[in-house]
Amino acid sequence: MSPYSRPMNDPASQRARALWLSAPVVVAIGRLIDWWRLGRADEWAYYLGEPIPIFWALVLALCGLAATVPVRRGWLRAGVFLWLAVCYGVLPTQAGSMTAHPDYFLQDAVDQINDTIHRARSQNSLPSHAVELRRLLTLDQRIHYRRGQEHHVSLEVEVHPKASGPVLKPANRPGVIHVARNPADGRIWVTATGLNFARFGAPVLLQDDAAGTALVLEHGALERRPNTPPQEAP
Repeated sequence: MSPYSRPMNDPASQRARALWLSAPVVVAIGRLIDWWRLGRADEWAYYLGEPIPIFWALVLALCGLAATVPVRRGWLRAGVFLWLAVCYGVLPTQAGSMTAHPDYFLQDAVDQINDTIHRARSQNSLPSHAVELRRLLTLDQRIHYRRGQEHHVSLEVEVHPKASGPVLKPANRPGVIHVARNPADGRIWVTATGLNFARFGAPVLLQDDAAGTALVLEHGALERRPNTPPQEAP
């Protein structure tokens, strides 16, 4: 027997088993927690697919078996590499890519609304009534924010016709765009409520940077404004 193959046939030590099994156990527990959180329907989330509880419970069971029953080093390593190969095809279909996070699509919707406001203003056809303005800015679009059995929400535009500044209080759900208008000088501010690019979380205003600056669009020019106490239309 080759000296290079002999160690692979030796029983794996407790330390080796703990080292090799730690990653599958941590990932499996994390996915089961995600599945449980998605089923509770008490927080908003971004997930393209359900975590597979049977698969991850099986992974935990096999890891528990390998931790208690003597197993050869070669079998242990082969099992972990097989698990990695399966995860390469399974995990992306469950969580999706962060490049497709619904907050990106919400940002695109904000840009469309901002362009519509500027185009109508340049043509002197921007409605003055809140209902007509909302009708002009409403987009027929559904975004993949998720809560329980609800996998999509309709994009909603809220018009605040008597505001003195941008609306800095998040809505009660993601996918809401706030259009605040000052009737005195006609200034318009646009903000939006998303998830701040998180998998799970409460609705928050879209952020312009990591320093906690809200994304505020005014007259089509991007302005940086600190998060101040919420200003609501009277």
